[in-house]
Amino acid sequence: MKPAEHGLSDHLTMRGLSRRFGSFTALDAVSLSIRKGEFVCLLGPSGCGKTTLLRLIAGLDLPDAGSIALQARDITRAAPAQRDYGIVFQSYALFPNLSVADNIAYGLKPRHERQRHRLRVRELLDMVGLPGAEDKYPAQLSGGQQQRVALARALATSPGLLLLDEPLSALDARVRDKLREELKGLQQRLGVTTLMVTHDQEEALAIADRVVVMNAGRIEQIGTPAEIYRQPCSRFVAEFVGEANWLPATACGAHEVRVGNHALRLQQPLPPAPALQLFLRPEDVIIKPRWENAPNTVLARVDNISFGGALTRIRLLPEGMPGQVLYAEVCPGMLDRQPLVPGEIVPVELPAARLLAFAGDLPC
Repeated sequence: MKPAEHGLSDHLTMRGLSRRFGSFTALDAVSLSIRKGEFVCLLGPSGCGKTTLLRLIAGLDLPDAGSIALQARDITRAAPAQRDYGIVFQSYALFPNLSVADNIAYGLKPRHERQRHRLRVRELLDMVGLPGAEDKYPAQLSGGQQQRVALARALATSPGLLLLDEPLSALDARVRDKLREELKGLQQRLGVTTLMVTHDQEEALAIADRVVVMNAGRIEQIGTPAEIYRQPCSRFVAEFVGEANWLPATACGAHEVRVGNHALRLQQPLPPAPALQLFLRPEDVIIKPRWENAPNTVLARVDNISFGGALTRIRLLPEGMPGQVLYAEVCPGMLDRQPLVPGEIVPVELPAARLLAFAGDLPC
């Protein structure tokens, strides 16, 4: 069960945080609460403010306005050592001249309790999957192993809050995917409140309890991964997260639009704007086995078929929508049952429940 379902109290609370660097506003009145035991990802493009927000929480920088509370204690201007967190950076930040054991034990006190520290280091190395690595040095480890050591060091003092600044982005895809699963499993076992910065949407959707999408110093949307992906509340979120079809449309009713020669129904109400863009995920485009005169069904010519492993991508040219292209993504099993060839005309359904409309012209 997710932390949100328990109604647990807020562990970390930010109110109206702003940070400016000269004329540039990195954060603009950001407010966010994170519940105890929750895994939250800050997601957004470079320069959106996510790392600045993490630095303010860590005390590595100070806000121009606003406040930060950790377990109801105001830490807005507290020193980093007074904030009860562990942090893992993208660059690992291990001490090259210290052994793995000494790197992990670096923040443990009192210094003279060496036996207790050795036991704690051993426990942590077992936890992150590096048993017996105490006497190695960072240069003897792979990137993935160094990141495991950095994570163990961050957890050594049993902090109430774990901060992760793009911790997996420097790793190759296979190692990154494995560590992502292990990190999520470890966080769930420990129950530590975790805030991770990432620009990788796949990573955020796979690992987070909630995703915070940021843009130009502000929060665009907060929600579960499913909510962010399925119900984007702004044009920016819809464009930034996942792949999508975009079709220019004009309104012709509270729930109906016209695209070329076709009238399409939407379940969601339309925004009050003269120009609209319809949004539809490629996996929601339904290629039907035979024509039926059903709502939101059009004919389209198969233009190209690209095999992609788990999903095959099909480029479609819908009739009656001059200049428009639709992409569908289907599992190979569907093509086994219903083979397609370029040039074939097929009926295509654009489900009303999956269509969303946003104001404005086509995205860049």
